[in-house]
Amino acid sequence: MAKAAVAVHKNDGFKFCVNEKSILGDSWVPMYATPEKVPFDKLHFEKAMLNIIREPNINSTAILRADILTEKEYAVSLEHNLIHSTRNTYEINDPDAKMIKIDDMKLREVPIEKSLQLVTKYEIVRRIIPRNPYKDAIMNQTCLVMNSITHAETSLIIYKPHLDKKDLCPFYIPHVNAVAILLHQKNLSVHYIPFKDNDNNDNDNNNNNDNNTCNNNITGKVTENTDNNNNGHKEQQARTQKELLLDESERVVRTAYRLLQTSFKHSKGTMQGYEKRVNHDQVVEKVKFQDRYTNLKKKYSKFLVENWVESTDPKKHVFEDIGIAAFLIELWIKIYGENFKQKIQFRDLGCGNAVLCYILIQEGINGIGIDARQRKSWNIYPKEVKSCLKEQVIIPSVLIRPHPEVRKRMPHIQHNGGLFPVKVAHEYIAPATIIYSSHDLLKSPQVNIAEYPKDTFIIGNHSDELTCWIPLLGYPFMVIPCCSHNLSGQRVRYHSNSQNKKQNSKVKNSTYAGLVDHVESIAKKVGWQIEKEMLRIPSTRNAALIGYENPYLGKFPTMQVYETIIEEGGAEGWIQNTMALTKRNPRGH
Repeated sequence: MAKAAVAVHKNDGFKFCVNEKSILGDSWVPMYATPEKVPFDKLHFEKAMLNIIREPNINSTAILRADILTEKEYAVSLEHNLIHSTRNTYEINDPDAKMIKIDDMKLREVPIEKSLQLVTKYEIVRRIIPRNPYKDAIMNQTCLVMNSITHAETSLIIYKPHLDKKDLCPFYIPHVNAVAILLHQKNLSVHYIPFKDNDNNDNDNNNNNDNNTCNNNITGKVTENTDNNNNGHKEQQARTQKELLLDESERVVRTAYRLLQTSFKHSKGTMQGYEKRVNHDQVVEKVKFQDRYTNLKKKYSKFLVENWVESTDPKKHVFEDIGIAAFLIELWIKIYGENFKQKIQFRDLGCGNAVLCYILIQEGINGIGIDARQRKSWNIYPKEVKSCLKEQVIIPSVLIRPHPEVRKRMPHIQHNGGLFPVKVAHEYIAPATIIYSSHDLLKSPQVNIAEYPKDTFIIGNHSDELTCWIPLLGYPFMVIPCCSHNLSGQRVRYHSNSQNKKQNSKVKNSTYAGLVDHVESIAKKVGWQIEKEMLRIPSTRNAALIGYENPYLGKFPTMQVYETIIEEGGAEGWIQNTMALTKRNPRGH
């Protein structure tokens, strides 16, 4: 016996209509519908739904992305002429990822009531990549966009997994044979085709007779995973799927409600002219970044989280730095080629807990992390990583070397003769002043003057006081600004120069936007061609500025560097403030 429907409070007021007859035909079960006419039109609905088809992570946090394998567009007419067709190839390079029939790319069809006179406008086969492919399986799915020849404002979206049994369905999709989202007569509704109750016991050869040859049906323990994800699965076996659809507390029913909710919200947003404020994947392709991220997460996250010794949240910092490492590796491949490890080495300035250095070095990339204070985390890394972490302060050589014009006339002079008093205090002695000379600083093992081999790439990952300095050092770089400091190391607020009218004034004038714009301005003044990426990391401070093309590369410090330092108000106090960092506790972000 089916349970009585559970009354669930719905703020949106959508109607639960499972006992009604579906307009799509007898195979379908209506789930939810809007009680009143929707304010948007078909063009808004279809634009929003095509975006959701291409970005299924909108509907589920368990989904990473969709790879579009094939896409065809047809004219909406009785002739049904093909307008254009595309086919893409995406390889799954991770042998440990779970997969269900991913070689099965045959388009699926579903039964539809003929009176609506629907024809296909878009035929799409997509491959859904879950956020954790070692737990949830990768699978293919048919997505159809259909229009009516007789009803101008009617549009139907179909989702049909390339699966023949309910037990094969991954956690992240509704465990039904097909899903439909229908806009008809200004009403929006969600409908299901349930699996047959014997689908999990009989051998179903519908659509493909060779399914057992596709990736051996399942790579990995998908059945075990499905049992883990579907709470009380064994207890539900006695209930037919149609009985389950009567119960609003069931996950499959709640999913139908959320599908309607999302479709309504995004269609209305499209009507109102909503556009994304942030565009990702401008520099590195999303697929390459996400695949690299997934691989690095599998290799390093468990060790890092389990061995975390800092007081900060391990999950935030670990996954953030895994994302940055994935982006950097794909960036370097893009710039330098697949053999980039033989062409570059890195310097991570202000490396902090050195998670990023650990990952990059473990991946076989040569580099050094530098920070004013050693962190507790450094001790958890293997010797080959720990030996690449240096406790030093950064004093750019431009502050202690002679001016280039002086060095031309007197090449034997190595320092500018500067003297820098630093006040120190101790609880057991009277306050004192230590005077450092530029010669002392050049020779000190505690000081890093940022003079590196020509093949160096500089990383500034939330590097605080160093942020504005990094473009002035003369090496290709990626800097992720965090806190605003000037070239003296003092806290300042920069105003945004952004002319992007699509951004609202609050965002445009934020302190962070001002800092990002200012660092970009400094970089351009000294010749860098700047690329900008909003990184896919769990941080609101996720703007990456990248510079690797500069006509003056190898000739730094240029006159533009000295002029920029003057325009910025000089760097008076940088050395004193920097040396004082060795007396402070490190900050966390």
